Amino acid sequence: MRRLAESAYNERLFSGGLRAKIHFARFTWLTRSLELVGCRPKRVVELGCFDGKAIKFLPEMPNVYVGLDANWEGGLDIAREEWKNFQNFKFLYCQSPDDVQIDEQFDVAICMDTLEHVPPNLVDPYLAKISEVTEQFIFVTVPNEKGVVFALKYLIKKIAGGDTLECTPQEFFNQMTGRMEKVQRHEHKGFDYDLIIKNVAKYFDIVELSSYPLRALPKGWSFGVGIIGRKRNDGRNP
Repeated sequence: MRRLAESAYNERLFSGGLRAKIHFARFTWLTRSLELVGCRPKRVVELGCFDGKAIKFLPEMPNVYVGLDANWEGGLDIAREEWKNFQNFKFLYCQSPDDVQIDEQFDVAICMDTLEHVPPNLVDPYLAKISEVTEQFIFVTVPNEKGVVFALKYLIKKIAGGDTLECTPQEFFNQMTGRMEKVQRHEHKGFDYDLIIKNVAKYFDIVELSSYPLRALPKGWSFGVGIIGRKRNDGRNP
C-alpha cells in the first residue's frame, strides 16, 4: 500500500522538476506565513493532511498534531507509519464534516490544496467545524483555476499528456474569462478561489491574501492563492 501510494501521489507531484517546485511552493508559503504572523504553533490541526508533509514545514515540531484526511491513495497509511513514534500525533479518517469529531483546541488550522476537492456544499460546514477548534489562525492554500493561468495550465497538461479534466470549448472560454458559475463544477474544473475566500471570511478575519510560488504576484497571475485568517472572537461568527 505504501509503495503504491507514494508512486501514485508523491512521485507524481513531488519527484522533481518544475511541477515539484510548484507543488512544494505551498509548503514554503506556509512556513513564510507562520513567520509573517509571528506564530510558532504547539497544537495543530490539518484538514486534508495526506501524509503529514506540512509538519516538516512548521517552525518547530508541535506538541500535538491531528491530521484529517479521506485517505485517497493511502496518504494516512504513509503518515501513520512515518510518524508512528510521535504519540501525540493522530491521523484520522475524514470524509465529511460529520467526521470532524475533535474535543480539543488548537493554535492553528491548516488546509492546503484540499478545498478544491470538496463538494461546494460541504466547504462551509468543514470550515465551521474547523473554526470551532481553532484559537488563533487558519492557513489555507487553493489553486488558481481561472483566467489566463487556467488556460496556460490546461494547455500545458493537454500537450504534455498530464492529468486534466476535459471541458467543452464553451467551458474553457468561461473558465478563462472568470465566469465560473457557467462551468460545471468537478474537482479543479470550475473551481473559484474567490468563493473560498468568502467562506473563510465568515469565520476568520482575513489577514493576508497572497500568491504562490511567487508571493508578490497578483492573485490572477498566480498558480495558487494563500489565505491567512485570524480567528474572530467578537461574536460575529454565524
